[in-house]
Amino acid sequence: MAVSFIERNHMEITTVDRPTKIQRVFDYMRGGATLTAGEARKRFRVSNMRATMHDLREAFDRFDMNYTVSRETRNGRSYYRIVRNRGR
Repeated sequence: MAVSFIERNHMEITTVDRPTKIQRVFDYMRGGATLTAGEARKRFRVSNMRATMHDLREAFDRFDMNYTVSRETRNGRSYYRIVRNRGR
């Protein structure tokens, strides 16, 4: 797996010919979209949403990116969102 950091806070984690699940989830959520575990399973084949969000948090720290993962619970469902930090 190739891992690189591209300017303007763009994370690129790809395999030889296509993005990984984490990259696809990040690309989807970066625009402000929320994601539940069920939606992630259907859309991205993510079987463990909590682990995926943990991996994203680690990637943000590793690449010193100004993003954080937030979780909100509504009606018994957890909604995950990526929030851009103003400054670090």
